[in-house]
Amino acid sequence: MNNPFRYRPSPLMAALAAETVRSIAADPVLDGVFSQGKMLGILIHSQGWTVAYSGKRIPAAAGISLPVPSIADGVPEMTSEYADVPFAPPVFDVSGGFFAQKEKEISQLTARIASLGEGHEEASRLKLERAMLSVKLQKWTFSQYRLLNALGEEKSVLDIFAAKGVLPPAAAGDCAAPKLLQHAYLNGLEPLEIGEFWYGTPPFGPVRATGRFYPACSWKCGPILNFMLQGLDVPSGAISHAEPSVVLEDEWIVVADKPSGMPAVPGLDGLESLQEWLSARCAPGGEIFQVHRLDQDTSGLMVFAKSRRVQAELQRQFEERTVEKTYVAVVDASGGVASAEGILNMPLAPDHEDKPRQKVDSLQGKPAVTGYRFASGIEAFRIFSHFGLDPSSPESRALGLRAVVFHPQTGRSHQIRVHSAHHLGLGSPITGDTLYGGASGLGPLSSRRLCLHAAGLSFTHPVSGENIGLTRL
Repeated sequence: MNNPFRYRPSPLMAALAAETVRSIAADPVLDGVFSQGKMLGILIHSQGWTVAYSGKRIPAAAGISLPVPSIADGVPEMTSEYADVPFAPPVFDVSGGFFAQKEKEISQLTARIASLGEGHEEASRLKLERAMLSVKLQKWTFSQYRLLNALGEEKSVLDIFAAKGVLPPAAAGDCAAPKLLQHAYLNGLEPLEIGEFWYGTPPFGPVRATGRFYPACSWKCGPILNFMLQGLDVPSGAISHAEPSVVLEDEWIVVADKPSGMPAVPGLDGLESLQEWLSARCAPGGEIFQVHRLDQDTSGLMVFAKSRRVQAELQRQFEERTVEKTYVAVVDASGGVASAEGILNMPLAPDHEDKPRQKVDSLQGKPAVTGYRFASGIEAFRIFSHFGLDPSSPESRALGLRAVVFHPQTGRSHQIRVHSAHHLGLGSPITGDTLYGGASGLGPLSSRRLCLHAAGLSFTHPVSGENIGLTRL
């Protein structure tokens, strides 16, 4: 069973998702239901495969079937036959009974408050009564979501989140993945692979594109899936990586080339970080100080300081944007792009309901500006080769892979990844970016690393004043 939080779809999963997308698009009822945007999921199990959608039950979709490919020797063979493949049902249906009664009471309170108007003493009391009733109803609802795991254990959504000392967020338990696993356990099916992908209009903030896979969110689904996956052989998702290398070192600074998969600084996963690696080799008995950030899956140049004073001076240069940074990447550009070069100006903010993703947010986001240009000729070939890719291969051509050079003018978390993937940016996710939909799922590319590399770094030496310009590609 794959890890749904760190996921690259297999060729079989990619084929099933593509067939599901085609089937929905060809059905006016289903397309009408899902076209405004919906996350769907597929579970490959011991008896075939099952589809689910995120959200409550959709009455219009009842009884509608999808075409089913037969699975032989792990290769999907599309048939012209149609069979009844119902969507995995919701874990709990709140359409009637006690829930409906309390919902009616809340609606009546809302109408009464509106009739009284703002500032009315009775309205203030009724708002408090409504809030308390809503909390009680939410607790009752989540107590009815009874979830299973592969060990045969059962817990409510309320109990799962209570272990963390918090109430479940809205719609917890209604995502596709919990529905699929619950369906498998209730019907004696062995889960083999699970994946979630988007269908329909992309939202403004999050990165979403029809047919692209996205990992499960840690905020809402994290606690739920961590329970439901117990009893299955699920890999942790840790990525092995090559050894880092020291590019430049003196008594004040050290610059290293970080491999993809290695954390820049110590984290909770227990993996050795670049900072720890450098401390052991370049500052025995001393300390190496972090200056800036680089995602775990991004490779490339990082500068560290050997004293607090030097750290402060280098950080000042980053804050004042006097440091020049160059990144290279390979992107899935099958949808095409508007221009060969340009500036992407899209403010970013943390997606608190879908951590660790970032989202475009024009109201709450911080400024984020990225310059880009598409590479060609020898430069493009070198960028492809750096990631072990061949621009002339059938896979590369099928995905419309292109090499890009990025010059970020700001340093927001996941800035280049979001600006590249978002439909208001390049609309071309970086190849291998499972977080923002750049996992191709085709052949050898399905296991590729994130194809993003910090290739150039230029700054002023904090002591000598010398201009330091470094390139590694």
